[in-house]
Amino acid sequence: MDALENKAMTPPRQPSDAPERVARGPRTATPLNLLVVLASVFILVVWLITLQRIAFEREQALAAEMKANASLAIAFEQQVSRALKAAEQVAAFVREQYRLQGRAIDLRRWVEEGVIREEMFTIISVVDEHGDIVSSSRSTGPVNYADREFFTAQRDARIDHLFISQPVFGRVSKRWLIPMSLRIEHADGRFAGVVVMAISPQDVTHFFQQVDLGAQGLLELGGLDGVVRARKIGARSEFGLSGESLAWFQRQKQRRTDDFYDSGQGLDGVARIVSYRSMADYPLMVTVATAYDEEMATTLQRRTTYLLAAVGVSLVVMLFVGVLALMLVRQRAATDALQGSEALFRATFHQAAMGIAHISPEGRILRVNETFSRMLGRPPERLQGGNIFDLSDPEVASAARTFLREQLASDGGALSPEIEKTYRREDGSLLWVCEAVSVVRKRQGHPAFLVLVAQDVTERKRLEARLSHEAQHDALTGLANRVRFRQRLDQALDAVRGQEQLCAVLYIDLDGFKAINDRHGHTAGDCLLQMAARRLEGCVRSSDMVARFGGDEFGILLASLHSRQDCAAVALKVLDVLAQPFDLDGHPARISASVGAALYPLQADNGADLLKQADQAMYVAKHAGKNRFHCAPE
Repeated sequence: MDALENKAMTPPRQPSDAPERVARGPRTATPLNLLVVLASVFILVVWLITLQRIAFEREQALAAEMKANASLAIAFEQQVSRALKAAEQVAAFVREQYRLQGRAIDLRRWVEEGVIREEMFTIISVVDEHGDIVSSSRSTGPVNYADREFFTAQRDARIDHLFISQPVFGRVSKRWLIPMSLRIEHADGRFAGVVVMAISPQDVTHFFQQVDLGAQGLLELGGLDGVVRARKIGARSEFGLSGESLAWFQRQKQRRTDDFYDSGQGLDGVARIVSYRSMADYPLMVTVATAYDEEMATTLQRRTTYLLAAVGVSLVVMLFVGVLALMLVRQRAATDALQGSEALFRATFHQAAMGIAHISPEGRILRVNETFSRMLGRPPERLQGGNIFDLSDPEVASAARTFLREQLASDGGALSPEIEKTYRREDGSLLWVCEAVSVVRKRQGHPAFLVLVAQDVTERKRLEARLSHEAQHDALTGLANRVRFRQRLDQALDAVRGQEQLCAVLYIDLDGFKAINDRHGHTAGDCLLQMAARRLEGCVRSSDMVARFGGDEFGILLASLHSRQDCAAVALKVLDVLAQPFDLDGHPARISASVGAALYPLQADNGADLLKQADQAMYVAKHAGKNRFHCAPE
């Protein structure tokens, strides 16, 4: 092409007899030829510019749409990941309570009391090792799940993580659901059943309503096993279909995340701009796709305009060179159209339901959307240009800097990296977010900027703290429960193992408590237990622990003792404080206590045996006449 241009622009070589030949020939020949050459060159240049402009604008529009879809894929992935992690936490909590309560567990009561939020799941159940329902959040009747995938997979493979099954038709709900299960084991490791919960495939793709993907836009959650868990195309929902023939499923075998153009032959024949991501913690992948014709309509329209303009210029230039002015007008119109496209992208960016920020590799905030601004309680103009790390407390900022450096140094193998961190709002309040970071790189591989997607998880963090406290503490007295006591006991034994120090366990049973309950009622009995708990706490050091095992039974862990006399001194103090009268609404009440003690390593070399020895010693004290202390023999 360059050779052709050079040839066209080079004047014809004049022969030595040119003056004579010009004199003999028509005078219009040379100017006409020159005009043809100039017109040809001009038309060639026009077409080169037109085609390059068309290619450039298509590339820019396609890149912008891929970037927008990539941001949406990150946001959708995080939404699914948070939902699955929340489900796993709830399942783990139910499993632990089932181990403690056995078949007495009542999931329907938990739902009514708000311990488990029913809106998170369609149904949640505990299923025993035979596949029969032990407890459920709904009335089920006799139902057996021994043949279901979520049951057999957990039964046949000893795994301790959430299993996400293929969509099935529910035997209780009578509709299509996506079951998720967590294995339950006996103390010896044998299979004891599963905690199973289910969500609707339509609920998985509700993210479709939060963003405008167009009439042919696609949102999909698929499994790496090749089965689609949920798919939304426009108003159409699909699930349980094979996805092995889809281009993004084939691509993820080589690249766990990618953005590309798909002809749509493997699905419905609709060409789409696709962004997919394989999830880091689950064998799933998310896909966001917009129809090529819908998203590129403006660019395709401009392409037609450019082609028609080039044809028009080619025809008109032969008659009047002034048509160049028309080209300038058309060029200005194309520039305005491009600016309109960029404005549309910015509007989509700011209307996203997630907080999104673009930051430089050094942490400087390049741009933020409205959602991110509202979450921080700061106007966008005050955020832009500032440093993202200045919005967090120093210790949080230090960890965030390290996390950012790791992502910049990564070669892209880590998928959807995320971190839970805190920001300080304008008013000083603490904001918990789940933050995902994706590095956008230049063609040379150097980082251009980072896309930060933040989701407000403040309420979830509060719920997690409450559930964690309830799982390890007695609701009536606020003391640690047996589970927490055992954990702390094992830690204390590890701390003194090999040292010349002792650990002691006091097992306390209240004498005469039943009579108080019978005489004054259960409310008064509960009040007495609370007062007894406070008195026991006053008998120990801050490094020790008081727990309620259940009923009128308490335990005390004495860590780092120097002698048996130290244990006996605390036991006698317990007997003394519990023997003091209790005021029950103006009515004095008296009780006593039977206290058993066992010391490590004198009576036992592990926590379970130490607690058993202390329990047996307590019964010796009780049978010896109550209101006394007995230490287990060595």
